[in-house]
Amino acid sequence: MPAGQTLVSLGVATVAAPVIFLSVMLRRARNLAVEPQEPRISCSEDLHRSFSRGVSSVLPLESVRYYHKPRSLEFILESNRFRPFQPQLCTKTSSDSLKGYWICKGPPGKSQLEVESDIVLVLFHGGGYCFGDPLSPAVSLLRVAEIAAARGISTSIFSVEYTLAPEATFPRQQEEAVAAYRHLVETQAIPPDKIILAGDSAGGHLVLSCLIALHREGIQRPKGALLMYPWVTLTNNSPTFESNRHKDVLSKRLLDRCVETVIGERGRVEALNLEDLINPWEPGREHAWDMILPLVTWVNVGRHDVLLHDVQTFVEHARAKGARVHLEIRPNAIHGWNFIVDKNSEKFFCSLSPDDEVPKGVMAGSDCICEGVFNILENDLFAVVGDGD
Repeated sequence: MPAGQTLVSLGVATVAAPVIFLSVMLRRARNLAVEPQEPRISCSEDLHRSFSRGVSSVLPLESVRYYHKPRSLEFILESNRFRPFQPQLCTKTSSDSLKGYWICKGPPGKSQLEVESDIVLVLFHGGGYCFGDPLSPAVSLLRVAEIAAARGISTSIFSVEYTLAPEATFPRQQEEAVAAYRHLVETQAIPPDKIILAGDSAGGHLVLSCLIALHREGIQRPKGALLMYPWVTLTNNSPTFESNRHKDVLSKRLLDRCVETVIGERGRVEALNLEDLINPWEPGREHAWDMILPLVTWVNVGRHDVLLHDVQTFVEHARAKGARVHLEIRPNAIHGWNFIVDKNSEKFFCSLSPDDEVPKGVMAGSDCICEGVFNILENDLFAVVGDGD
């Protein structure tokens, strides 16, 4: 990060920290007399969430982008867990129609052509279209491939690199997503019924945007869609933006700044059909989700996520149109919870040897992703897990 941005970031954090601390203490004191409707967040967790939310809402987006950079590839490839499989993992691809990384071609240690795998998981990373990186979830995705292999399912995983804003505005990202899918299907001859499109947050929005475009162009849908806390409408004004505003790490202010950056000069009104995917539309035509979504769509969101209400509304509307959608609502979980949980155990996980058993609770976010993959493969159409609806 340039020295100027570093100074700005340090200044913001220094000023924000005591203000956030005092506001949290006052809020918790006011709420002591109120009977909680759910288990109260611990003070330390409340401070952590509030600091993350408060600082990211005021930092320049360039600084937020810097702090979301992934660990170096060396951390993964030189680790005990994955060093023996270096040539197979995290290989970069860059062509006119496909950019990103093959996180693995077959499970680690069992290299195969991607077309030979039982499934090909194609991931679009999150980050409000303004930050994030295709390698950020690499360790989690490698763990997904391991878990699937233990169930007898061989998996290749591609993480797509798409152009961020402000370098490009929407719908460039949608166009790049469609180009990537077409390349995998048409150039690499991967059957659509082997492909699962996955995305977290803005990546979930991009998956849905891609599926809408595939439908319009008459291109065969993939086998399934895996949406993790998807940002289904960029309008950012649903009830849980208020009710969860002190519980989540995500703020409306940060999301609104991202929208202004990725929509560009068109403005919200003109771009509404691009940003609100709860009821996708275009002049004179309403799209039915049963024609857009794959045979099975799996959706996960945290109970404390500000996007919760939007996600629930999307699922309700999709089901009303005849789409088969599975919803899991994770208790007490925040936006991005699964990758945050995994980040906390990445170092330990990567220190294990390839033959070591992974202790229960380590890389738990990856376990959840696998739940979604297995749900799609098993065609468990309407099950609701956890506290669900």
